[in-house]
Amino acid sequence: MTFNEPIFDAHIHVVDTDALDMLVEISESYGVKESLLICHSLGARNYAEKTYPGRFIFAKYFSGAMRFVDGVDTILKEIATLRDEGYHMAKMQSAPVMRGRTAAKPDDLRMDENEMARVFDVMKDEGIPFLLHLSDPDTYYSTRYTDTSVYSSKERDLDELEGVLKRHSALKFQLAHFGSQPEIYRLDNLARWFDTYPNFNIDTSSARWVSRELSKDPRRAREFFKKYQNRIVFGTDCVTWRPERDYYEGRYLALRLLLETAIKQRPLPFTDTDTVNSGGTFINGLDLPRSVLRKIYWLNAKDFYAEFW
Repeated sequence: MTFNEPIFDAHIHVVDTDALDMLVEISESYGVKESLLICHSLGARNYAEKTYPGRFIFAKYFSGAMRFVDGVDTILKEIATLRDEGYHMAKMQSAPVMRGRTAAKPDDLRMDENEMARVFDVMKDEGIPFLLHLSDPDTYYSTRYTDTSVYSSKERDLDELEGVLKRHSALKFQLAHFGSQPEIYRLDNLARWFDTYPNFNIDTSSARWVSRELSKDPRRAREFFKKYQNRIVFGTDCVTWRPERDYYEGRYLALRLLLETAIKQRPLPFTDTDTVNSGGTFINGLDLPRSVLRKIYWLNAKDFYAEFW
């Protein structure tokens, strides 16, 4: 790895503040100077701001289960206090697992329907960007999401996600996990979204999922990064549950190897539970040009969130 300019990590979580201290230390050793921090409590947000002034943009965390259990009015109340609490944007984890936790049916309160439009309209009016996680790896749909009374197909979930982009074109979105489409055969669909909807970017989290899928055809993945270099931001999805050095180091190392180098068949530096019984995951580097890396690592995030600096 030879890239030695500043890096912005546009997708990390804080739950435990001691673990945040370790994450900051390790991320700095991998070149990260600033981050978008998704906060699971106001206390954690306040600690991060006091301890690391100027380092973070803050996103308020919303569990996707809220819309099924508490309803839209509760979400609206939380959004109303967002700015006063010192947050800049909102993040919702609303992957299919949230339906499973609440026994919601596949078409209960879709993100692209009228009731949820109340939430998106308020965020648009208040100028609050939205980081959204709505779908998961292909592997989950064949192993974890097999109960058809709760779960549907990934195609159905991606249709819902596209419906959000189409319906709320005036709202700024960051779509987590490569728009939920890092699988090589899905890149054409993601490219269509980029060509159709100008109101979103994607991040490179999660390190495991993105490294595994993009490594399957590094030539195709490299072409995609070069073509859409203005719409992709670096993110790891590191979650500070507890101080675990290997966990943080493995995520940063994996993504930097993927993006910067031309390595072949390098084992992922941590266990990929999706492939542990089928030979493991290996990284094939994309060897991106420095000009592209500079945008993905820093310039795109600084431009996308320019209003908050």
